Parts: sequence; C-alpha cells; structure tokens
Amino acid sequence: MKLLFFAPLFLTAAAGFAQPPAASTRGLSVVRPTLHYKQEEGAAIADTYKYTAGELLYFSFRIGGFTVQKDKVDLRWQLVAVDPDGLLLMAPLNGTIQEELSDNDKNWLPKVAQTLPLPAQLPPGAYKLKLHVADEFAKTSIDTETGFNVSGRPLPVVQGLSILNLRFLRNPTDRQAMENAIYHAGETLIARFELAGFQLGEKNRFQVDYSLSVLNAAGKVLFSQPQAASETNSPYYPQRLLNGELTLNLNAGVLAAEYALLVKVKDHVAGVETESTAKFTVAPPPN
Repeated sequence: MKLLFFAPLFLTAAAGFAQPPAASTRGLSVVRPTLHYKQEEGAAIADTYKYTAGELLYFSFRIGGFTVQKDKVDLRWQLVAVDPDGLLLMAPLNGTIQEELSDNDKNWLPKVAQTLPLPAQLPPGAYKLKLHVADEFAKTSIDTETGFNVSGRPLPVVQGLSILNLRFLRNPTDRQAMENAIYHAGETLIARFELAGFQLGEKNRFQVDYSLSVLNAAGKVLFSQPQAASETNSPYYPQRLLNGELTLNLNAGVLAAEYALLVKVKDHVAGVETESTAKFTVAPPPN
C-alpha cells in the first residue's frame, strides 16, 4: 500500500559570450530574451505554445549597453518565475558576469542560458519570468518580463480536507477506472484517489496519513490497517493535490460477496480528518 508523490527536478545554468546582432549603446538593455523549444539552442517557442507541469523551460537572454571599465564588466542578474497569482515557482536564480574583455570582445554581448524545471503540479494560466539586471559600474539596472502559458486541468476547489475520485483499476497501468469493480479471489485490488484541501503550514509544509478498512455488506470491519501510508513534505511551490494508490491481495479464502473499501485521512497540520468509501465485489470463481 502506498501513496505516490511528485519528486523535484533539477536546475542548470550557463553564462558565456555570444555574437548577436549589433548591440545597443544607449544604456543597459536586455537583448533577445528567448524561450527555446525543447533544448537550450532550440528555436523560439511559438506564441501559442503551452507548457505542461513538470516540463523543462529553456530560457536565454543577452545583455547590452553595459559599461566597460579598464577592460572589465561587472553585471548582476536575478531571474524569478511566478504563477498567475504571483507565487514563486522556485527559488530565485542569481548570477554575475565579471569578465575581462579584449579589443575583439568589445562588440560582443554576454549571454545567459537557464534551464528551469516547472513544478510537477501547476494550475493552467499565464505565467511570467521576471528578470532584473544590474550594471555595477554604471549603477543602473533594468527589469523585464517574459510571459509563457501552462496548460492542464484546473486544480480542484474543495471546502476542507477531501478524498476525491476513489476508484478501482484492473491493472497498475490502466488509466480508466473499472466501470464495475469486480474481482476474483487470488487477484489484486488496486485503488487510487486524490487528496485535496489539506492545510499548508510554515514553508508550505504538509503532513497527512490515511488508514484502510474493508467492510462487509453489513458494515462490519473485516480487515484494517490503521496507518497505511504517511507523507510529509515542504516543497518550495505549494502542493495542493496528492495522488494516492493502494493495493490489496485478495487471497484464495476471500468469500464471494459485496464489500466496501473505507479510506480515512488525517491532516496533522490542521488537526482534522475525513473519510470516503467505495464498493467492490468479489465474484465466484469463473467456471
């Protein structure tokens, strides 16, 4: 019996020099901020492109109009990604560009490339990359924004702790629930559900656990596991939905009859509990 949860991805960064079109000399500027398709040097994404949760976002930009003192540059940048409500998707990314230039370099522009993993769970909508660049020699700075869109299903809106879509499956790889949850003795029962409405504490911390019981048609408990699974985490971006899965081996001694699976969930941050049941049938052995 287990709960399935998303795991974080990784961040990569690179800074260097590239030779784009002619640079601006009228003050600090961000040149050609670009979201690339599927790879760092890929083509720019189309305006209609929509990312999905968990996808890698490839972004690059160049800096123009900076000041050179004694053949050196001193630039600082910060990049943040925010959701439609302005919440940070991940910790801000920061970098410096402190290079010594030769005569051949003075027409080149510093280039920064970033690979950002989007959180594994995001609501659809319009997102932004907010970039701040500062020129330490000139004591100037500039701010720009690059928008991108995320597709997917809206996260459920619930009133308090809720178990959603408790369902049964025939095989672990199935995407569709069984229309009639009918098993036979010797098979494995597979149930999945979602948890929503759990409370987030400091630093987006959550802690939930759940218990399982199997009831007969009269409501008598035939099997119980007080703590089937527990999950505690403090993700940077708040998690609003947890995916749960459990399995039960229906041994050869299970009688053919109707049963109910009872799932109870406790939210330790909020100190509240809820439960949900779903019926299934163990059919007689096939002839």
